[in-house]
Amino acid sequence: MKSERYCSVIDAEGKHVTYVLVKIRDKPLEDGGTEQVEEVQNYTLKDGEQLVDAQPPLMRQHAGSTGFVSPIWDGSQWAETATADEIAAWEQEHPAPEVKPSPKSNAELEAENATLRQQVSALADQQSFYEDCIAEMAEIVYA
Repeated sequence: MKSERYCSVIDAEGKHVTYVLVKIRDKPLEDGGTEQVEEVQNYTLKDGEQLVDAQPPLMRQHAGSTGFVSPIWDGSQWAETATADEIAAWEQEHPAPEVKPSPKSNAELEAENATLRQQVSALADQQSFYEDCIAEMAEIVYA
């Protein structure tokens, strides 16, 4: 049996609070038996908080990304509570970062083209050399 597991901590409303490590150990009983006890590591559960056996919700980073804006635990999985209008407003406040690929200049493209031509030529010469080596070995083996 596993001696530890990771859990999400949710508050009374089902909102994610944090992600914790839970150690599972055997606690000796007075009658000589044992019972399994879970100990949350480096966190103390507050009133109304509980552990759920789930990864933390994936939060949306910016407009166009995947994830939740306002997740809650519905008892079996994370669910979005933000309305479409709230999500649209959130996306207005968190626009996607602009990705501007810088176009290469003609001189850069010409230099890259020359390098690629040299590489292709070198590979063709190497391939021809290998074919000659194989032909020589074949003559020796099958002579």
